Amino acid sequence: MAAMRPNIVLLLMDDMGYGDMGCYGPTPVRTPHMDAVARDGVRFERMYSAAPVCTPARCNLLTGRYAQRVGLPRVLFPRDTIGLDAGERTIADVLRGAGYATCALGKWHLGCLPEHHPRRHGFDRFFGLPYSNDMQPLHLYDDEEALPGPVDQASLTRRYTDEAIRFIRDRGPDEPFFVYLAHTMPHIPLHVEADFRGRSAAGTYGDTIECIDFHLGRLLDELRLRGRDEQTLVIVTSDNGPWFEGGTGGLRGRKFEVYEGGVRMPFVARLPGVVPPGTVCSEPAAFMDLLPTLAAWAEAPLEGCRPLDGADIRQLFRGEGTSPHEELYFYVGNSLNAVCAGRWKLHVARGPEAKDRAQMPQLFDLEIDPQERYNLADRHPQRVAELTARMAAFDARLKAERPPA
Repeated sequence: MAAMRPNIVLLLMDDMGYGDMGCYGPTPVRTPHMDAVARDGVRFERMYSAAPVCTPARCNLLTGRYAQRVGLPRVLFPRDTIGLDAGERTIADVLRGAGYATCALGKWHLGCLPEHHPRRHGFDRFFGLPYSNDMQPLHLYDDEEALPGPVDQASLTRRYTDEAIRFIRDRGPDEPFFVYLAHTMPHIPLHVEADFRGRSAAGTYGDTIECIDFHLGRLLDELRLRGRDEQTLVIVTSDNGPWFEGGTGGLRGRKFEVYEGGVRMPFVARLPGVVPPGTVCSEPAAFMDLLPTLAAWAEAPLEGCRPLDGADIRQLFRGEGTSPHEELYFYVGNSLNAVCAGRWKLHVARGPEAKDRAQMPQLFDLEIDPQERYNLADRHPQRVAELTARMAAFDARLKAERPPA
């Protein structure tokens, strides 16, 4: 039986699609270690990112709140002066308050000024990039020090994993830990170490994921070697859908879009003795559920957190119960584009401009049409009206709380 207060490893990839993990169906990308996590635990079929781009998706994951409430609705760039506000509490803040050692590795992308640094938001240790690997100037940071010289991006997957292993080795047997490992890949430009170049049938994109999977295997081996395997919750997922390459598993849409391919994420997790092996969860859940869920497993109080949009979904990890969400809302920037309510998903826009409302509304029954191919809006006008009203009411409440841009 796993400990009541598990260690936590949260591995987040950048722009990996729903269809790029073997346990979600046929793919030329080989992911044996990710598939083993699913086999030994749970595979979520409807886990949603709150946004189809990185900054708001990561904000939602770490704070348990819609990024629009936090004031981070769009991708941040190196010249931006905004970032994660000091009043927001992250998963790391909450867990550190309960005695966890906390570490952030890889891509941060929640602001690059000193006050936005991971060390200011609950993390004891940081090793990684402040934003996406296609932005300049690009520096690799060791805690708060920018390392000299150009970044060797091909080495990052290995170096992040080395740091994770070192952090775990440095923990005492009774010291719980939280490792947030946010890989740079497969975001473009694609880079991969020489041993994996040309190995995947899915091209360089596949090489980068197979490299990540190999190093995930190293991390899992380390947990077993240290006797921490049975007490560690391991989660593997991605921030949003794939961009120019990658598979959506047949789902419509990609990065930048709130169709399923842009926001429905691969998500697998294992916790021996707690999460039954081979569990499949088909209930809707969201990244914002992780903060209250991990806090509950860690017996960590939520005092000081601003109002959360997420909920405790430990029962879904066990394949029990139903989703705590009547609706999930999907924004592009500050434009509320879609809502998912059970089997129904309504789109009212593709973006913030008037032209983005062409051919709208679109209503899809995800139970029979998860690919969002057939618009049923004219068949169900009352449902369209009901969901449109819910969207307007939610957006009005959120705008009333939204920080100034």
